[in-house]
Amino acid sequence: MAIAKYSFFTNNITVKKNVLLTVNDDCSAPKLSLYWVFLVYIKMDSMAKRVAVVYDKAGKEYSGLDTYTTLLLRNLDPQRYNPVIVIPGYKYNRSPVRFLEEVKQLGVPIIATPETGKSGPQNFSKDVYELRQFFRQEQIEVVHINTGNPLGQRKLVLGAWLAGVRAIVRNEHMPPSITLKYKDYAHRVMKPFDWLTDYIVTVSESDRQEQIKLMHRKPHKVYCAYAGVDLERFKPSGDTKAAKIRLGFDPNIPLIGAVGRLDKQKGFTYLIEAAAEVSQKYSPVNFLLVGGGEEEQTLKEQVARHNLEAVFHFAGAQNNVVPYLEAMDITVMSSLYESFGFVLAEYMAMGKPSVATDIPVFAEIVKDGESAVVVKQADAPALAKGLIKLLNNPELAQSIGQAALQRVRLKFNVQRLSTDLMRIYDQLLGQDKPKQPRGELIISKD
Repeated sequence: MAIAKYSFFTNNITVKKNVLLTVNDDCSAPKLSLYWVFLVYIKMDSMAKRVAVVYDKAGKEYSGLDTYTTLLLRNLDPQRYNPVIVIPGYKYNRSPVRFLEEVKQLGVPIIATPETGKSGPQNFSKDVYELRQFFRQEQIEVVHINTGNPLGQRKLVLGAWLAGVRAIVRNEHMPPSITLKYKDYAHRVMKPFDWLTDYIVTVSESDRQEQIKLMHRKPHKVYCAYAGVDLERFKPSGDTKAAKIRLGFDPNIPLIGAVGRLDKQKGFTYLIEAAAEVSQKYSPVNFLLVGGGEEEQTLKEQVARHNLEAVFHFAGAQNNVVPYLEAMDITVMSSLYESFGFVLAEYMAMGKPSVATDIPVFAEIVKDGESAVVVKQADAPALAKGLIKLLNNPELAQSIGQAALQRVRLKFNVQRLSTDLMRIYDQLLGQDKPKQPRGELIISKD
């Protein structure tokens, strides 16, 4: 008896496996049973495919990209796809601790690539070679890059392609109009890497249009698969007053709240200005801001300047925001820009009426007067007017909350997102029956 290595070819990819051979006593040619070859082939083809979910992010603050990635890991079908988190080696120590802990709790392996992050042709070539070896050793069949930088992970794309990875997908989590300083230059740099990438996925249609227009990406390779919210975790509680009591608030005083990183992007400075106006025209009313970040001290000083300390409260960063959402009567999204807006979808899933700014992606998530009150961005008086409108009309607030709940359940649930992404994987791996022609991928519709 002897062990020999044979290469099986499937979908133009060579997969090497050890196959048991029978060697005759006279050392004549070995006989390989076609029956056993067939069984090995079927076993290989039915195994869960190994997916490298690449986490490419700058900054230690937990954000929507972290939420998206953990939701994806939780909802991939384990019978079909076996995920591993891949983080560029030079970024691992800069990743949010909360994100790393959540991934570990899911039992998903975390692997830091051998990338050094150093510039220069020699370092680029070395990193690409190391990545090629890494993907081959780990037997990765799908590389799914999640990044907020349209110029990011060029080495990883090239390394995956050279390794023969069967499916290379990029998720662009931020519109290029926001992140790119040199738009005319960027699309030329990325063109060869876009060619090596099978599909580019966005979490909103507005981002998809920017990818096509500003990055000159081919429309048939760019798909919008809306992000989704975990409807099992975020759902109406039914007892807002009891939730207020648990947090130490007067149950009979309206509570206006917001959740998010304390960052300029979130527009909380306009919320504080609006709170000052609302407090003068509608009293009593409380405000609650849940989140942490570099703007915390600046925002607290702004609250003090307006003498709002008694009514405007900071809860700090919270791993579990549900108890805080349960206590809010009205929720606020004052963002200046977003890639999607997970928090807005979470408000909706809790059945909360919201006042949201008129940025492009929010126009895709809510409808003004129906599932939210939409106001001009960076406009504190307009925000105050929207809040007062809901405070003075509880029936309208309730109607908006219910419409928002129905809309998020239909269009922005995580099961729909995971189905869309696995359909992309299936097509690229040749498992979509009947197989869709490249560029004609069909994802979930309304």
